[in-house]
Amino acid sequence: MIFIYFFLCLILAVIYMGLILFYTKGWLKTPNQNVKSYFPLVQGLTVIVVIRNEEAHIKACIQSILSQSYDSDLFEIIVVDDFSTDSSVSIVEEFKEKVKLIRLADTLGPKFASLANKKRGITQAVEQAKYEFILCGDGDCVYGPDWIKSMMQYYEKYNKQFFSAPVEFQRGDSIWRKFLDMDQIAMIGVTAGSIGQKKPVMASGANMFFVKQTFYEVGGYEDNKDVASGDDVFLMQKIFIQDQKTIGFVKNKQAISQTAAPKSFREFLNQRIRWTSKSARMIDPKVKAVLTFNYLFYLSCFLNLFVLPLVDISFLFIGILMLALKMVIDTLFFSNMLAFFDRKDLFNYMLPIQLMHITYVSLLGVLAIFGNYTWKGRRINR
Repeated sequence: MIFIYFFLCLILAVIYMGLILFYTKGWLKTPNQNVKSYFPLVQGLTVIVVIRNEEAHIKACIQSILSQSYDSDLFEIIVVDDFSTDSSVSIVEEFKEKVKLIRLADTLGPKFASLANKKRGITQAVEQAKYEFILCGDGDCVYGPDWIKSMMQYYEKYNKQFFSAPVEFQRGDSIWRKFLDMDQIAMIGVTAGSIGQKKPVMASGANMFFVKQTFYEVGGYEDNKDVASGDDVFLMQKIFIQDQKTIGFVKNKQAISQTAAPKSFREFLNQRIRWTSKSARMIDPKVKAVLTFNYLFYLSCFLNLFVLPLVDISFLFIGILMLALKMVIDTLFFSNMLAFFDRKDLFNYMLPIQLMHITYVSLLGVLAIFGNYTWKGRRINR
C-alpha cells in the first residue's frame, strides 16, 4: 500500500509541475505594456471604490486617484461605504467636491448591516456611473499616476470587456513580509498565466476594469451576490463564458496597485479563507478540478514532510522529493514573475517561504470548507 501511496504522490507532483509550467507559458505569452506619452485621452470612465472601515487608508487611496495623469475631466470617482463603523465616511466627505459618496446604510437599510455587501455596492455604483467604462479599486490601495492611463490604453489596444492588473503588497523587511510578497506575486502569476492561456481562474477586484454594457448583459452579480467574496472572479467567469476572447491581463508596471499587507497571521488567514471560500461556487468545473488537484498536492507535501514521518520515516523521503520537484518548477515560474516586480531578492528566502506556503495552504483548505471567518469587523457564516 505504501508504494501505491508514493506513486499517487508522484502523480500529484507531476500534475502540479505541469500546471505551473502551463501558467508560466501563459505569463510569457502575455505581452508587456508601457504607457505611451502620445496616448490620446478621449474616453471617460468611472472609478469605483467600495470601502468598509478604511479610515487608515482611504485618504491616501483617493489622493492617489485624484493625482492621475489622466485628464480629471474625463473620470469620476464613486466611493461606496459598506456600513463602516469608523471615521471612513467623514474622511471621504472631505473630498465631496470631487468624489461621489454612496452610503449603503441609506440605500439598503439596517437589515444588510451584518452582511458583506461589496457586490451590492459595485452594482449601485455602476447604476449611477455616468461613463460606460468601469475601473474598480480597493480602499486600502494606492495607485500610481499612470494607473488609469495604462488601463485605458490597454482597452483601446485590445478591446477586452474585462481585464485585471497586478497588485502587490507594500514592502516590508521581515521573513513574514517576504512570505506575503511571494504569495501575492504567485497569485498574480496564476492570474495572468491562466488568462494568457485562455483558462482564467483568478482576478483581482482591487485592480479590475469592465464595460458597463457587458456587466448588464451577463446579469452582473445577480446569482452570487450572497457570497461575501468573488466580485472579481465570478464576473470574469460569466463574461468569459459569453466570449472567451474578451478577458485580458494588463502586464504593465505602471498599472500595479499597492495594497496594505495583513498586519497579523490571523488577519492574513481570514483574508485567504474569504478568498478561498468562493471556490465551491466557481462556474467552470475545470477550475474546481484544478483547485482540487493543487490542494491535494500541497496537503500531501505537508503530511509527508511533517506528519507521516512520525509513523514511518520513509514518508519523509517522498516529502523531500515532492518539495524538490516543487522548488525546481517554482524557480522557473518565479524567475519571470520576480523580474517583473523587481523582487529577485526573494529568491534568497525560497526554502523557508516554500515550507511556510505548504503549511498555510494545507491549513487553509480545511478552514475554507469548515470554518467561518471575520472580516472588517463582521463574522461571516457560510
